[in-house]
Amino acid sequence: MGQIRYNFIVLLLFLLAGCVPARTPPKPVLTDMGELIIYLQPLPQEAQRLRFAVEGIYAIKTDGSEIPLSLSVHELRGADLTGRQKLLATGTLPPGSYRGLSIRVKNAFVQSEEGEIALLVPEEPVGAPQVFEIVRRKALTLFLTFNPSGAVTSAIRFTPSFSLEKPERILTNLTGYVSNSDSNLVSVFDKQTMRVVNSIATGWGPKGIALDQRRARAYVAISRDDAIEVYDVFKGNMISSLRLNLGDEPIDLVLTPDGRTLVSVNHKSNTVSIIDAISMFEIGRVRVGEGPTSVAVDRSGFRAYVMNTLSSSISVVDLTQRTVSLTTGVEGSPLQAAFSPAGDNLYVITRDTPNLLVIDPSQFTLIRKIFVGTGALSVKVDFSTGLVLVGKKFGGEITIVEPSTSMFIDTIGVKGKAAFMTIDRQEHTLFVILPGRRLLQKINLTSKRIVAEIELDEGAYQVVVMGEK
Repeated sequence: MGQIRYNFIVLLLFLLAGCVPARTPPKPVLTDMGELIIYLQPLPQEAQRLRFAVEGIYAIKTDGSEIPLSLSVHELRGADLTGRQKLLATGTLPPGSYRGLSIRVKNAFVQSEEGEIALLVPEEPVGAPQVFEIVRRKALTLFLTFNPSGAVTSAIRFTPSFSLEKPERILTNLTGYVSNSDSNLVSVFDKQTMRVVNSIATGWGPKGIALDQRRARAYVAISRDDAIEVYDVFKGNMISSLRLNLGDEPIDLVLTPDGRTLVSVNHKSNTVSIIDAISMFEIGRVRVGEGPTSVAVDRSGFRAYVMNTLSSSISVVDLTQRTVSLTTGVEGSPLQAAFSPAGDNLYVITRDTPNLLVIDPSQFTLIRKIFVGTGALSVKVDFSTGLVLVGKKFGGEITIVEPSTSMFIDTIGVKGKAAFMTIDRQEHTLFVILPGRRLLQKINLTSKRIVAEIELDEGAYQVVVMGEK
């Protein structure tokens, strides 16, 4: 009887495991190869009635040989892609010159008054000519446009036409950046049109990003390489890097308000690195609690508050003396913190309690607790209103808290767990990363409505935008 029960449990676990979607393994870092990323540009209204499947996409070298790309999606529905960009294919390619893409169409359908009609598709692949260069250890993003005009001929044939374009430079003050830790990429997007405009290949496992808007620099924590890379946001090129200690695993970065000091939270070594942001030299290192996850720096730039998730504590780091002035336990396991506009309150979310902790940072005393519900993942303060936004793991919502009344007053609906948020003060919009859905959503904070979204790559982790606060 015991053996039968054991066999039944093993079989049940096997069946349950089969129901869980397989997680795509992290991509290897580019060494001698380059990467090509293809986005399908939003389809026009005329394509709404069309549906077609792509069997394969190939990069064509100058000698005519073809290299297959990995498809992110096979079936394309015009009704779903009207006005929305789509990540279509990626591939690791040898460096060199290429002359375009070859696209093989599997089937196609058009919606009529009588229902959906199957169309004859071309036997030969459809070309999308464009000369491009793949460079070692760099990523190139190209944009494929489908022209629906004349795509259906004689009411029975599908004769698609595609064009392929290189990235166009946009105004720097319109850009945003998303780190994708599993694909070793930083996606560059236009925050107004909500389209990806470029991609930057990084080291292994990019996570936290700190944006210096005055100097136009982006600092990226390369967690699995124990390094920090610095990029010129105008050109997208790496301008310097800093190798930290083996096993540090930097996970979060914050700049002081003057942009001169960079604070790195090193998750595995339970340390914080204090770095001269101009010379990229580590000028100090302090030990904090266990499992530090994130950091918030006060308005003076003198103190950093480190969330030690595994030891349920917060460490206060004196950035001028480069010492820990205090480490104290808090309720639950702190995940993230954000300062009030005046800097007199520190709002802390924790993993294990339903409360938002309100702390006086000068005395480091708990002022009050505000109930926000379980599953808090992220926190952001709207400086224009003083409201506190708490992203949730469950329920597909962001809770809006009015600190003066110590209660939540509203919610914003999103399409998944809100793992990270930032606010664009120029447009008064909220950007939210939903890693489970591989989405970045843009929300109007006045109407509390989703106005646009971008499809992201694997392991989307953090978003920053020019004009954020």
